[in-house]
Amino acid sequence: MLAGGGPAADCAGELEHAFGTLRDRFGCDHRAPFAAVYVWVQSTLRRTVQERPGFFADPAWVARDLNARFAGLYLRALRADQDGRPVPEAWRIAFAAARNGQTDAGQDVLLAANAHIQRDEPYALAGSGLTRPDGTSRKPDHDRFQSVLDRAFGPAVQDVTRRHDPLVATADDRWNPVAGLSAHELFVMWRQNAWYYARGLAGSRSAAEYRNVSRTIEANAAARGGLLAAVQVPGYRVVRDGYCRGGRGTAA
Repeated sequence: MLAGGGPAADCAGELEHAFGTLRDRFGCDHRAPFAAVYVWVQSTLRRTVQERPGFFADPAWVARDLNARFAGLYLRALRADQDGRPVPEAWRIAFAAARNGQTDAGQDVLLAANAHIQRDEPYALAGSGLTRPDGTSRKPDHDRFQSVLDRAFGPAVQDVTRRHDPLVATADDRWNPVAGLSAHELFVMWRQNAWYYARGLAGSRSAAEYRNVSRTIEANAAARGGLLAAVQVPGYRVVRDGYCRGGRGTAA
């Protein structure tokens, strides 16, 4: 049993376990690094809710309602891709890059994060409610979650480096503080975009208006995904997979 935090921490703990199982099932598959990062995000969120009960104004919304809805969108896209069914374009780009295998693990994480944050998050936010029952905005809690991502960044980078790809070590903020700052700024920008588009979805006054916002979300995420996938190194799969299968692809 998880100590403290109630259902909010329990939900984060369950997702932490689920993504750990997914990461281990993927093994050296190039979809594994994103699952590994997701483990650290959920672990950090669980500990934040347990150890800092007043940090979020509405921890149940952050760690349970929004968290479960948001993670579910990724898992739904993953299942659809595995079943050969269509997926959103940003996810198609990310999954195709993982299959082609000529990207590094850092790119794979960013491609999946782009699809998940810039494409999935607006729908998750709009669906879980942008305001509390008393009418106050939930944006302060959404912004506070950035600190969870910031604290998960270093351990996640080290874990992906250890398991999957030595090249990811260049993003380790212990000796490359610029990497941590750049990641912070990138995710802040993506998450602010997600909130902006979520407001558009939630405030749509007609089905046509909702579709217009949705088309913009899809196009923006797909365009960024195309840029992130553009640089590929033929033959890098051999380096990466050899490193992972050579015993490095396990937790130290």
